[in-house]
Amino acid sequence: MSVHEEYDSMFKIYQPFFKNHTVGFEQQMVFAPAQMRFYHFYMPKSYLGKYEFTCIPDGCADMVFVYDEGDYKVEFIGSPLSKKVLTCYPGSRYFGVRLKPGMFFDLDDISLADVTNHEIIYASRDLNVGAFVERLQKQEFLSEKIDLFLSEFSASLTDTYLEGPVRGIIENINASKGCITVSKLAENLCYSERQVRRLLDANMNISPKTLCRIVRFQNALHRMIRNPDLGNTQYIADLDYADQAHFQREFKEFTGLPPQEFRRRYKRTLGRPQTAFHV
Repeated sequence: MSVHEEYDSMFKIYQPFFKNHTVGFEQQMVFAPAQMRFYHFYMPKSYLGKYEFTCIPDGCADMVFVYDEGDYKVEFIGSPLSKKVLTCYPGSRYFGVRLKPGMFFDLDDISLADVTNHEIIYASRDLNVGAFVERLQKQEFLSEKIDLFLSEFSASLTDTYLEGPVRGIIENINASKGCITVSKLAENLCYSERQVRRLLDANMNISPKTLCRIVRFQNALHRMIRNPDLGNTQYIADLDYADQAHFQREFKEFTGLPPQEFRRRYKRTLGRPQTAFHV
């Protein structure tokens, strides 16, 4: 099995708080022109001050359209490096697309490195979003919104990781479930450790060690979501956590909750069939 095949089949990405703290959440995977996860939901006005709208580290970038009857916003949400509370717009509808790690839009004024660990309101005219949102508001079903998005923006998508060694760095990290050292990455790719760090920082504004931690965490989270009744030892098996305490600290850093509390709060929604994001 090639590294690319392992990379495509092993790493799953989740944003559980998008689903659990919103109304009418639906998601759908699309595989052409590239692999993307689309979703939509509603944020009731009654949710203001009731819930934190939380994003957890996943290595991805999202483009989100937020709209109501009188206004709209377009945001780019980059992967946070720890738990991040996003700006909430109660009374609005959301339509978003999550791009796999290393993938972004072909824009002149903003890059993937710019959005990592940031939530950016996009005000440029590089994309004709006003006319798009007008049509988006008329669509009821997620599939209709996806078709509309692809017809408008598919030409602006670019697989940044497909060019040069950055793809190899991401693939090696995901194939190892995040359990790889920078020295081993450098050895596998025939680069120096300094080159590996510089390449990932320049293209994603993230260090190899941090991306490894995120990938490892997302693998443990995937196991928890699929089997919420297991113990921590099963979730962290072969993931190179020093011990359960190490896992618990990192899980809380990334989600804001210890694993036991996360499972207690969301057990009724964990374990249900979900569309895993293979990247």
